[in-house]
Amino acid sequence: MKKYLFLASLTLLSTACVTKAKYDEAKESEARYYDEARLCGEALSAEKDKNKELSELIEQLKTKASQQTNEVNELSKELQRVQEDCNAMQAHNKELLDKLKSTKSKEEIQAMLSEIQSLQSELMQREDALFKAERALQDKQNQLELQNAKITELTALIEQQAAKMQDIKNKIQNALVGYEGDGLQIESRNGRIYVSLDEKLLFQSGKWNVDARGKKAIQQLSTVLAANKDIDVLVEGHTDNVPYGGNGNIIDNWDLSVKRATAIVRILLENKDLEASRVMAAGRGEFNPIDTANTKEARQKNRRTEIILTPKLTELLQLFE
Repeated sequence: MKKYLFLASLTLLSTACVTKAKYDEAKESEARYYDEARLCGEALSAEKDKNKELSELIEQLKTKASQQTNEVNELSKELQRVQEDCNAMQAHNKELLDKLKSTKSKEEIQAMLSEIQSLQSELMQREDALFKAERALQDKQNQLELQNAKITELTALIEQQAAKMQDIKNKIQNALVGYEGDGLQIESRNGRIYVSLDEKLLFQSGKWNVDARGKKAIQQLSTVLAANKDIDVLVEGHTDNVPYGGNGNIIDNWDLSVKRATAIVRILLENKDLEASRVMAAGRGEFNPIDTANTKEARQKNRRTEIILTPKLTELLQLFE
């Protein structure tokens, strides 16, 4: 009897040890994925700040160019007014000199000479102001030409970038042809390409292991991404608002969305030509739905993975250095 009790005690102790080990593993995994989500969130925030900074710089450049155009117009008007004043004073000066030739009265001659002297002094001041106005106008015109040249260059780069992104979008559509009916959507928004894949194409409900057909689609996509090295790749996992009911290392929808995003990233990075430094993973949980209705159809739309392609802004930012 004591022997059986001893064996039972060992069995219980062994079970307790396994349970604690699994618990510790789950906690460690939880901490790791939260760290990944935090780092990805920080990277995403930095990217958004960079885009915001570029937009602000573009607006500042346009505002400055507009201000300089107004200043040039005002300087042109001032230059015209000074020129007209100088012309009028020169004409008046000539008129006085002509009168002086025909005047015999000493008092009149003295008065005219005094007026001519005063007029010439004022004329010199006006001509000096005219010279300064011409120089200021030339400086402003030079600045305006530089600003317009920057805007032209920036516009050309943006157009080249848009054409390039459209070409990449076409290549992605060709690479993923045949998947459209399985929950694939590809669209361009705000200069970026969004490749949205429904849950049914990639995962079983509540799981993060990618299905074979979904894996093939991701591998085909990675070929296009690897060939276009001047775009960054952000993989975002999204869930519906139904609380996660599974077990294991996942405790909620946020965990699940991070797991799914990192699972996609790992498949992308199986392609050794795609640099890991260009790829980020982020979990958004249920907090960024595309349909807020509390229906089965809306929840299905919200269970998705989005692969967001963003062009690098190095060339554009160099214009402002």
